Amino acid sequence: APREPPLVPLAPAPWLASGSCWRASARGMAQISVDRSIPKPQGNASDGLDAIGFIQFWGNSPALDLVGDCQASAFGIAAEGVSAGQQYKDEDRQADATFWDREQIDAGEEQEAATQPSPLPEEGPVNILVAGGADIRHVLKTAARRRGGGKGPRLRFFLHEANHEVLARHMLFLQVINNRALPTRERMELFLSLYGNTLVREKDSRYVADIAEELIEMMTDNSNHPLTNVINLESLKFKDRDILQDVFKGWRADVPFDIEALRDQRARGYYRERYDYRKNMMDWDYNTHIKDKAGIVNWFHYKAFCFTGIAFETRLASYNTPNRTLASYTEAKDRTKGTTIQVRGYWGDLINSPYYAFGITTNSIDRPRLFKIGGAQYRHTETDIAEFNMTDFIGQLESGEELHLPAERPEEHVFPYASPLDGLRTENRVEEVTDEPPAQPAPPPARSRRKPKKEWPPLTPAFEDNSIEVVLLTGDLQELLKKPRYRGLFHRGFIGAMAIMPFFEDAGLTRSGEDPFRPAEAQLVRIRKPPRLDAPELLGSKKDQSAFAAAFAEGAEVVAETMKYQAHFEAQQRLAFRHRVAQAGHLFGWRLADERRGVPRMEHDMKERRAQELERHATDFLRFVTGPPPPAPAAA
Repeated sequence: APREPPLVPLAPAPWLASGSCWRASARGMAQISVDRSIPKPQGNASDGLDAIGFIQFWGNSPALDLVGDCQASAFGIAAEGVSAGQQYKDEDRQADATFWDREQIDAGEEQEAATQPSPLPEEGPVNILVAGGADIRHVLKTAARRRGGGKGPRLRFFLHEANHEVLARHMLFLQVINNRALPTRERMELFLSLYGNTLVREKDSRYVADIAEELIEMMTDNSNHPLTNVINLESLKFKDRDILQDVFKGWRADVPFDIEALRDQRARGYYRERYDYRKNMMDWDYNTHIKDKAGIVNWFHYKAFCFTGIAFETRLASYNTPNRTLASYTEAKDRTKGTTIQVRGYWGDLINSPYYAFGITTNSIDRPRLFKIGGAQYRHTETDIAEFNMTDFIGQLESGEELHLPAERPEEHVFPYASPLDGLRTENRVEEVTDEPPAQPAPPPARSRRKPKKEWPPLTPAFEDNSIEVVLLTGDLQELLKKPRYRGLFHRGFIGAMAIMPFFEDAGLTRSGEDPFRPAEAQLVRIRKPPRLDAPELLGSKKDQSAFAAAFAEGAEVVAETMKYQAHFEAQQRLAFRHRVAQAGHLFGWRLADERRGVPRMEHDMKERRAQELERHATDFLRFVTGPPPPAPAAA
């Protein structure tokens, strides 16, 4: 009889050998004749960073009212259904509060004290820094809630972006939501179409091309648009204005931009040999990273976005015109000369959809009806929620009244289950119309090279009384915050997850020689706890050298975005990111709120399923309350 071949020891998998769990279990695996080095689906493509892209055009977290929003401290599954169904198994449908109650706490651990920010100034502006927000979702919701809650203090938003293309989109969207010449529904559809679609309607493209000419005039201070009273360009250098001008010129209709071919080229570089089977990888990302946290994101919609780049289709229209606002430049090397050049293309996200900003949460009154589960799926989708929320925000900017669903009807409980949104879509809403003065005869044209000034409609009431100012910033954020004008200026702040590197660099966490949390080579950290428990002596140790610590007033609230809704990254990496952000804030002397839910403990041998469970139930954001700023340096 033929002899069986001997068992051949297998080489350990690269992703396992690099981890801290490669111990005796790996030696045991080497005696098994099953190839354990088969990579995950991501291993057959790339590491995922090229799918995320170089420029972030939309945020990966829900919109916040940065003045005061309970969503900033929300934890658990953001879009879980509110009625029984087959979306989740019974053992998985555990209340978030119960989950954290059963978590074990080490004996003798002192719980964090309640941390609350200081009251906002009653007189004078409230200064809010938004670094790497990627869009204006926080500005929109904060302004809408301020208008709906009555007059409050003046708000000054400082929007910092590393890429000029994102700043240009900020200006465009501010104009769209304030264009009272369009009805509310048309503004909502135009906003969502330009926000997250690579292909838009032809009339949307014409709108962008027309308004681009006026935005160019704003760069040269030659515009009479009322938005010039809201957008402050004084902090931009002349070269930044020139770059923004070039961006707006690229929005003209005669500028070629084959976004379908450019996006397909990016997709081929990401999926590689699995390009023909990329649907399987989309299914992996959806079921592993999206469905358990934001199940209301429809699988067919997510798949359509990954294939075509179209996320929002609000009407039966043809989406066949490229969205030129997504055109951008990035540095590359010339293939022949080897020199650094700027390459124009689509460098946005391929796998993280634009649904999270407006489509996975809503107000607590209407949530039970909008997030119902019938059978095995949600009755509404993320697009329905986004349309409802955007209509609500724009309506509050106009009238100050919050939008709610109409009264419940019996048809909503009987098959085929009528949607409560049908009434909002079909009813004739009364639009507020202002009496216009009689038209005056036009004066004879003057002999000038300047174009005649165009008459623009007034801004929404939330913006037209000069109660909101938007300051655009770009460049090195660390160097920018070191200027004396920003010392102790900000009362609220938001830091995006994809723009966190200046935050880490300011804390010295990117330099191994200066990282106080980096363990020695022979030391094994079995349990990683929040920095308040791991290294209480390091609280505020980098405060005097920090530009971030100096820029915020005492008792300010800083909200840091997590990677909870990022596709592709494993749960252990997401938890490690939370700890890293908490360590940087700890070095600045900031107190972490919601510590137990925001920064769960990590074991060195933690299983991926356990890490996914912690990440799923953790907070969406990390909230810090700042301490007193460091003393100003002595004048030379």
